[in-house]
Amino acid sequence: MRKLWILFLFISFVSLEAQTPEASLSAQELLARLDREMDFGKGLVKGTYVLIRRNGTSETWKINRFFNGEDALLLFDRKGRGLESKLLTKDEGENVFFFNVLSAKLFRKTDDEKYESLMGTGFFYVDLSGYSYQANYNPLVNGDLEIGGEMYYRVSLKPILPYFYKKLVLLVGKKDLKPYRVDFHDRDGILFKTLNLKYGPVKIKDATGKVEEVQKASRLEMLDLNTGSITVWEIQEVDKTVNPDTSLFNVDNLSR
Repeated sequence: MRKLWILFLFISFVSLEAQTPEASLSAQELLARLDREMDFGKGLVKGTYVLIRRNGTSETWKINRFFNGEDALLLFDRKGRGLESKLLTKDEGENVFFFNVLSAKLFRKTDDEKYESLMGTGFFYVDLSGYSYQANYNPLVNGDLEIGGEMYYRVSLKPILPYFYKKLVLLVGKKDLKPYRVDFHDRDGILFKTLNLKYGPVKIKDATGKVEEVQKASRLEMLDLNTGSITVWEIQEVDKTVNPDTSLFNVDNLSR
């Protein structure tokens, strides 16, 4: 009898080991992968921010994002015009402030105002606030989806506090378990924009000064289905040797 029990335990263990990683992943774990890809840690993130309109015209900004673990400051600089605007998000996106450098006006974005377009682009203030998807949405795996011969988990995300987004749908690759797309539905449940995550090498300098290239979601493309525009945030490098001073995230200093 004892030998049979040992044999049963051995077979059970082998069975568990033989399961593919995808078999044990919960909806929460799949959503955690989206937060992980969107998180570049403390320091300075350098990149470009481009709005491409349906008629072919475009606008390009250089974007620098400083992050201290809870608060983030994004600076938008345009060639020929210099620094145009500042976006400050505090307490992991709970409080959002926008400063227009050209008009010297400060705006505090609350509740529904966070779901307004940032400078006429496809990203809303809340999208760049650094808020956690895990903390703000209840995920549910809603079957699989095949696109171009590739299989994806389809994860429905219901907001804990519903404002403008009624539902998000996250697509995670079954083969590599990477998040590839997020569909945004408005308060009427209509799909109105889509975020595509493209992967590539990002130069990351760690706290010791060592530089290495890491495969990350380096290109975030937001397609606005209402306007036909595409907004691209391309992340080029991350510098973790930068330790932003707390004064950088002071609302009173935005006008300086």
